[in-house]
Amino acid sequence: MMAEIRECLGSSRPLAVVTCVGGGGLLCGILQGLHEVGWKDVPVVAMETEGAASYKAASIEGRPVTLQALTSVATSLGALRVCQRSVDYLHEHTIFPEVVTDKEAVDACFKFADDHRMLVEPACGATLAGIYSGVIARLIAEGRLVDNGGPVMVIVCGGSSANLAALQKWKEIVEANG
Repeated sequence: MMAEIRECLGSSRPLAVVTCVGGGGLLCGILQGLHEVGWKDVPVVAMETEGAASYKAASIEGRPVTLQALTSVATSLGALRVCQRSVDYLHEHTIFPEVVTDKEAVDACFKFADDHRMLVEPACGATLAGIYSGVIARLIAEGRLVDNGGPVMVIVCGGSSANLAALQKWKEIVEANG
């Protein structure tokens, strides 16, 4: 995937790559791809939702941490524990583990549907919330991400369980939970 993206961008470099993280497999694949194409300096923003934030917990502890339970509507982020390799990458690559609420993730699903006419599930919404909820803008404002003029690459996954009824159900759940 990164080789194709690099070919499409030519001499441009991404400002950052944004993706979600569950157990760490997708994240590790993205990081391996970035290293293979010579983009070891392109930061990755690893998005999770509250109630499924095992990577954020691991980044704080410096080792994989087992969550007591998964309480997020982003069920495909449902890994109680991330893989060791994803934690090791924290020492080899600039990674910003970020956590959004279920509401932000579900709202991002609706905004993405309006903008792109595609339905995605809340795990993907967590990634999209990096854009729609201002996480990337905040990281730039804080000076943690440097705006090099390059694009923000958003790697999304998770849409097979999304339909209008499911989106409405997720919205009702997050609104009921405040």
